Amino acid sequence: MAKVTQATKDKQLASVTFLWMQGERDANEKHGDVYEASLKGLFDQLQKDLQRDDINVVIGRLSDFDMKNQRYAHWTMVRDIQVKVAEGHPRGAWVDTDDLNDGLNRKGKPIMNDLHYSGAGYKTFGKRLADKAIQLIGKIE
Repeated sequence: MAKVTQATKDKQLASVTFLWMQGERDANEKHGDVYEASLKGLFDQLQKDLQRDDINVVIGRLSDFDMKNQRYAHWTMVRDIQVKVAEGHPRGAWVDTDDLNDGLNRKGKPIMNDLHYSGAGYKTFGKRLADKAIQLIGKIE
């Protein structure tokens, strides 16, 4: 927040959009039971810190990496919570990442249904986040 405060000092921001991609560790460490409250608490703290109640939120939903919860016990729980929180937020949205973890990773190695995205997948993900953020910003103008 110190960096944000310094960077925005004496500036009038027309809007703020927070992009969120996280949840793998929570799914792996079985924190799904507290993930929703933690995520909402983060957004509430951000509003308080920035003194704004009009922050847009875009969540990158966990991919389809472990849909049977075999490696990460709370994988699908965290995915579902991410969608629920995004759709329940008055200025929220989420983006799908299920198709981004196949192809060639950034080292050129073939991957299929990997925990991480392919090289092209990361670029697509960034574009999806930006497109969704622009849509949300457009709704308030």
